[in-house]
Amino acid sequence: MAIKTVMSKAYDRMEWYFIEAVMRKMGFSEVWIEWIMRCVTSVKYQVLMNGEPRGHIVPERGLRQGDLLSPSIFILCTEALVSLLSQAENQGKITEMRAARASPPVSHLLFADNSLFFCKAEPRECEEVMKVVRKYGQTSGQCINFDKSSLLFGKRILVNDRQQIKDILGIQNEGGIGSYLGIPEDISGSKYKLFVFLKEKLLHRVNGWTGRWLSKGGKEVLINSILLALPTYVMSSFLLPLEICENPASAIAQFWWSSNPPKRGIYWATWDKMCKPREEGGIGFRMIHEFNLALLAKQLWRLTQFPDSLVARVLSMDSISASKTGSS
Repeated sequence: MAIKTVMSKAYDRMEWYFIEAVMRKMGFSEVWIEWIMRCVTSVKYQVLMNGEPRGHIVPERGLRQGDLLSPSIFILCTEALVSLLSQAENQGKITEMRAARASPPVSHLLFADNSLFFCKAEPRECEEVMKVVRKYGQTSGQCINFDKSSLLFGKRILVNDRQQIKDILGIQNEGGIGSYLGIPEDISGSKYKLFVFLKEKLLHRVNGWTGRWLSKGGKEVLINSILLALPTYVMSSFLLPLEICENPASAIAQFWWSSNPPKRGIYWATWDKMCKPREEGGIGFRMIHEFNLALLAKQLWRLTQFPDSLVARVLSMDSISASKTGSS
């Protein structure tokens, strides 16, 4: 099973003494620690009231949102959580998940305030995971947002066992229909139904712009910087169905040619011609399907160039196990 936890106000709750202790434990120089803590603790806030700054707020904990140093410091602090999880794994208290029998085990995936923990759907292991998270939270100041957190069970887990685990963890939401980093948690079934949210998200953006009188230059900027960039992260991991790629292209073309929204304009050129470079008479828009293939090819290049990475080892072992199963 997978436990998806979301920290509440993760940056704002980070304790300063914990940051200093983690850096000292990791062997940072005292001079370096002093420089970092001076940057962290020098923050001051004021509140805008009627356009004028008022008050003088001096915080005692937290990291500044948008500061280039904050993400690195936050990642350093999560190493304490990783250390606690590794200790529990070595003691046999938590069982890691394997994508295939020969693949390396994975017990957690961390990204900023979103965390995924993998273990057996047993009360003992679930209690151990929450014990580790609570211990980390009490020291660092982090706190789980139980309303946004969820659980993802295997299909063989009984309903009574699911409810027992929910009560132990204090998380009542059952996942599978949500998303993690913009990608659906449960990758199964029809790919069209799975990724149809990309088309809906893009159409929602286009419909919000149809009432504006925009020049061709303004439309080009919006299309290149927003519409064509929306599915980039998903396309770098999955091959989208052709229908999912064609519908956004049709919506973008209608947005481009329509001069009196919501009426349909006259299409003076095909989408393929619009995607050609300017030197060849086009505008330079991206072909969505071809761009999807290019992003996947980039991921393939990374797998071949960095075969020791975790994702490369998991995927290679998964493919080997699948081929052996098929041959047998």
